[in-house]
Amino acid sequence: MKTTKLLGILILFFCTFGFISCSNDEKEGRKITDYKEYALTVASEKLPGVVTSCGNYNQVDVYAVMKEGATEWEALPAIEGFEYEPGYEYKIRISETSYLDYTMGDPAWTEYHFLEIISKEEKTSANLPLNFIPAWYYEEFCAYIDADFQYAIDADQEESIENDLMANEVLSSPNLRCYITGRFENWFLLDTEKNVVEQGILKTERKDYEDFPEAYRLLPPKGNVLGYMQWKFIKESGSKENATQYDVFICGKAVSKSPAPESVVLWLYQDLTVYYQNKYPETNVKAVVICYKMKI
Repeated sequence: MKTTKLLGILILFFCTFGFISCSNDEKEGRKITDYKEYALTVASEKLPGVVTSCGNYNQVDVYAVMKEGATEWEALPAIEGFEYEPGYEYKIRISETSYLDYTMGDPAWTEYHFLEIISKEEKTSANLPLNFIPAWYYEEFCAYIDADFQYAIDADQEESIENDLMANEVLSSPNLRCYITGRFENWFLLDTEKNVVEQGILKTERKDYEDFPEAYRLLPPKGNVLGYMQWKFIKESGSKENATQYDVFICGKAVSKSPAPESVVLWLYQDLTVYYQNKYPETNVKAVVICYKMKI
């Protein structure tokens, strides 16, 4: 009996001690676990990258930086107090402070603070990557356009136009896939090895549903049309005038006007009637339209 009672007292003691220890840890609050200062080079332009916040992954523009002695650029999301001006390559001194605080959603994090400018030169930084977006991000967090397109042709000699469509590598390449970021602001054309072939920004504009080209009636979108837009794919190296344009039908599989996200389908249309009227004037082209499905 005494042994049992003693055992109970010991258990109570250790539990109480453990509770006090945990409580003391919480009261200690924020700790600095590491601090250092060093110089680094900041590139003349920011690049698309991915940052993590509270378990969420967000695509944002980040600094391209290179530490002393390094040979490759790496991403740095933010430098507190740094007044950055694009078009200039900087060499600056910063502090790197690591924190630990179990009362925070992310208990461990690092902050970077600007200390001083060592040099500032107007130039284009060399050997920059196209972006800092990891390959897994495209598959897990981006929508993409299915390379298998549909088409409809109304012409006297449809075969000539059909052969031309299928031979167009830009339209039908199985080795390329266009990804679009979650906020529909950027696009990336990747090959099968997830290498970036081309990238740019996406400009979206709402349009009146009644304004769509008559040619689209040959290949109507599947589903209940909820909205109609125009998307402009502007290349990073190009101009707005040379942007590739698509008309986009937002369709719902359900009858409801507020379907769940997984029941929404986007169809990207392009009217190629005038293009083929000029290319094959002898075929009496009345309408040519192509359509892609976006996987969300």
